[in-house]
Amino acid sequence: MTDRDAVHVLVVAHGPPLRGGIATVALDLVEDPGLNDEFDIEFLNTAQNDEARGRFSLANVGRVSRDAVETFRRSRPGTVVHTHSVHYPAPVVWRQVAVAVAARLRGAAVINHNHAQPPYMEGPGEWQIGRANAWGFAVLDRLVEATVLIAAAGVPNIRRYMPSSPLPVVHNSIVVDEVVASTAVHEPPVVLFIGELLERKGLVVLLDAVDLLAERGVVAGVDYELRIVGDDRPGLDPLKDEMVAQVQARGFGDALTGPLERAEVYRHLSESDLYVFPTFTEGQPFTVIESLASGVPLVATDIQAIANMVEDPTHGRLVPIRDAVAVADAVQSLLADPDERRRISIACRERARERFDRPVFRARIAALYRAAGNNRGRRARLRAGRARIVAIDR
Repeated sequence: MTDRDAVHVLVVAHGPPLRGGIATVALDLVEDPGLNDEFDIEFLNTAQNDEARGRFSLANVGRVSRDAVETFRRSRPGTVVHTHSVHYPAPVVWRQVAVAVAARLRGAAVINHNHAQPPYMEGPGEWQIGRANAWGFAVLDRLVEATVLIAAAGVPNIRRYMPSSPLPVVHNSIVVDEVVASTAVHEPPVVLFIGELLERKGLVVLLDAVDLLAERGVVAGVDYELRIVGDDRPGLDPLKDEMVAQVQARGFGDALTGPLERAEVYRHLSESDLYVFPTFTEGQPFTVIESLASGVPLVATDIQAIANMVEDPTHGRLVPIRDAVAVADAVQSLLADPDERRRISIACRERARERFDRPVFRARIAALYRAAGNNRGRRARLRAGRARIVAIDR
């Protein structure tokens, strides 16, 4: 296929220097060799890193206008514009509307990608948003070929506000073969936390659980090694500074690794026996995917976003939110049973290959691009593109 024949894909998303799920997925798309072999992929990086993100302001109106103009300029009939956002609060979803309108005016198709946390956290049909936000969803529902969701748990919540467009599910992914598998049996065992050093990630719950284990005679630094992977550099975020101070004050400063490159994070996973993640809220955390790929058993919060990724007891243990006793019980039980950790490790790796491996992600995205882009120049026939996407999603 020549470049002239290839479907042109414009990925519109916040990228570097920002980090997080959206930036990671955007780079996974634009840097994937398989997708680039088949499609003409271009990246419109809309990164902004200030306190005004998500708010209505003149500066943001200017940014939205520039994003829409640039989308219009880079699109052409037959382009697939793949936009990424959290879709709330209201100014954010209306930014997506502006980009989608610009794309449609150029004859392009629009695939919308929803990375928000609440739709995947709330019970079916329970996610509530304001009227202005709902109106934005309603307009998008008329403009897009499909809205991609990162987990099936989000379908009933998004369907309330987007009754017409297809809602295909494409899980976040990593290249499983790039992750060295852990045996999950080391001496001493290693208990690992990876994440932002914030209370909402459950770090205080983990420290409380470690203290409880010590009271039971299972002591960090003696019976197991505790490692806390996260960016502990001072001055980045006052909440992080407070958490680092608390970790140090409670005697676990030596467990902090500081900021690490991805390869070093994978090394720590390969040396670990348990990944403990008592987080309060998530969309689809990459750290859980990485722990699965590493074959590291999990002790994680039983919130919908994580319960949709792993099964208890197949991949580890799911515990109630903010429950340090349950975390301590699960960790103690798994530390005492290396055979169980071996069994779980194999199951974790299988789950990663089956659901979260890059070839699975690539195949799903490529099918959506083909379905949306093969009606080039005739974007008025929106229903035809939607019908093709619904067909490949069955």
